[in-house]
Amino acid sequence: MTSYLGAVAVGAAALLGSAMQPAAAQETRSLCIYDPIGANGFIYQSFQDYVVQAREWGIKFNTRAYTDEAVAANDFKAGKCDMVGITGVRAIHFVKFAGSLDMAGGLQTYDQEKTAIKVMSSPKAADLMQSDGYEVVGVVPLGKAFLFARDKGYLESLDTIAGKKIAVMSYDKQASTLANVAGASPVGASIASFGPMFNNGSVDLAYAPSFAYNALELYKGLGEQGGIADFVLGMLSGQLVVHQDKFPDGFGQKSREWVFNNMFDSTLRRVESADSDIPDKYWVHISGERDANYREMFRNTRQDLWDNGWYNHRMQHLLKKIRCSTDSGLAECSQESEGGPVN
Repeated sequence: MTSYLGAVAVGAAALLGSAMQPAAAQETRSLCIYDPIGANGFIYQSFQDYVVQAREWGIKFNTRAYTDEAVAANDFKAGKCDMVGITGVRAIHFVKFAGSLDMAGGLQTYDQEKTAIKVMSSPKAADLMQSDGYEVVGVVPLGKAFLFARDKGYLESLDTIAGKKIAVMSYDKQASTLANVAGASPVGASIASFGPMFNNGSVDLAYAPSFAYNALELYKGLGEQGGIADFVLGMLSGQLVVHQDKFPDGFGQKSREWVFNNMFDSTLRRVESADSDIPDKYWVHISGERDANYREMFRNTRQDLWDNGWYNHRMQHLLKKIRCSTDSGLAECSQESEGGPVN
């Protein structure tokens, strides 16, 4: 009996000791997230599940919302943020392979984008997702980018775009190159200024994802005469970039796989909801010869940027293969451009 009671006492002490053990140590890190609406925007909100998951990895994030992407990127570069959520258009300045996902006309559908992000999130791509002390540790879709016009007539052909003023992000070389190929006049803008420039008529055209229709009130610039070309200029992505020395070994791959498996579909639902918010009356269907002309213009733009080394060549050729796996009849599939034929 004595031995039994002793055993019970020892067991109780062990349980009590276990219960009194402190929780697993948490490292505190800063996460800065760009969202044009701020903390109430869908981009910022989409990453809250990630913040919760990170606690299981022993990391507690202090999050801050930025409505100016340039400030978020600069604060990250200066070491004020351990991790930053920015678009691929910005991330290309940190990790070229990952940032090149958002290239002009690179992808046309969300299924194509899912294929690309799945490849990026696989262990085989791990070395390509890091560069010079930076690493992209998660990628989500942020929507298709479209051409917004203050007058539908501007979208009738490439000839009608020629000479028109188009707002382009000052840091986005692909946008200014595309404008030059189309014969338009690029006007430098920032995230904060391009919406007002379009709305007050300072520019005739602007390119933006569908969530900007409400977030940046682009419906004011569209008015009654405006239109939006349904040709996808590119697929915008949200990318989590870290200073590698702030996170443990293996964190990047674990994070990328979790983001793809747990955030792609939920974020896409928010994106598609934003797509459906745009009234049907604004859409201008681009088909037939106009579609072929648009594709050729984008192919020429991407080839110019290939020659100038703007994009990562491996990503550029990968996206060409993904496009052609969906539609093998595209003229570019048998052409030498962007790394050679894929058929």
